[in-house]
Amino acid sequence: MEISKIAIGAMRMKDRRSGVKTLRAAIDAGFNYIDTSPCYCRQDEKENSESWVGEAVNHSDYRERVMVSTKCTPGDGGRGLGEFQPQGGFSVRTSDQLKQVFSQSLKRLNLPRVDYYHLWTTHTREQFKEAMKPGGWYEGVMAHNDKWDHLGITTHADPETVIDFLKTGKFETVTMPLNVTDTTRLKVVEYCADKGIKVIAMNPLAGGFLAGHEELKELALRYLMLLPNVHPIIGFSSVEEVEYAQWIQKTMPKYKHGATEILKRVNELMDTDDPRCTACGYCRPCPAGINIGEALAYYNAYKYMGIKQAKKTFNAKQWDANLHLNKCTACGKCEKKCPNNLPVRQIIKKACEILYDK
Repeated sequence: MEISKIAIGAMRMKDRRSGVKTLRAAIDAGFNYIDTSPCYCRQDEKENSESWVGEAVNHSDYRERVMVSTKCTPGDGGRGLGEFQPQGGFSVRTSDQLKQVFSQSLKRLNLPRVDYYHLWTTHTREQFKEAMKPGGWYEGVMAHNDKWDHLGITTHADPETVIDFLKTGKFETVTMPLNVTDTTRLKVVEYCADKGIKVIAMNPLAGGFLAGHEELKELALRYLMLLPNVHPIIGFSSVEEVEYAQWIQKTMPKYKHGATEILKRVNELMDTDDPRCTACGYCRPCPAGINIGEALAYYNAYKYMGIKQAKKTFNAKQWDANLHLNKCTACGKCEKKCPNNLPVRQIIKKACEILYDK
């Protein structure tokens, strides 16, 4: 079974009843890949995303029509390692810990096996090295290779690091942030197209804030639909959201604009004479570890488009060191590389003044 163009994210469901209804509606719409994890929607051992996904697919012929993916991580969800947290699937760094968490997921899902298993939230080379050490995550997951079909990786790392992860040849899919306001990882998309690796685009609506602008919401989904080998994963929370995504997919054959035109229109929506970062990514790498284009996308949306949710989303995602604009040392290396000769240090200073909660 090939992954459908639109994939199902299972991290934004409201409760068991509406979650199961929404998941089944998404499967009925033809979306055939579900992404869950031990910590999504977790209230307790009974009420959590994995158990809700299990109820949704263990009914009628739904299991036959959908692929289920879950995951765990050697890290703490951010860029550290942390202490073992089996309930949420964090800091899984030994084969025995992997066995415990993997078995926990199968029990919650009420499934004998899954279709995909992911090395989750692996953002740094240190975390990846930890996963691959003898007796670690990878050795543990390979000991259970009769209970999964495909292996993937989920990461927020910079493009060069992501490509290095993929060069190991261990992964068939990569799940990473990609949307109209953050195109900094298109280099990875090109690499994956050449190597036959599926790209699952998370944050298609930039953590949800693009949904606050009707035209941007449509452009954001259509942009990803136009990219070959890219599968936007949408965190559905209602049947109405499924129906909207289904409408996007059904109307794509008649859609007359290309991906480049969409990006141009997004830039037009941010109508300003101010020098503005376009997230081209040429300033990488930043000595402070900041993904400048990705971080400034929130600033652009908040300041130039009036999307208030962008600031809230930015602050909520400060677990991601790629977004730590306040760690900028004003070294100026980004300005020397910027193809548009932008005063990047000045822009970052203004962004920090506006975005960070006082």
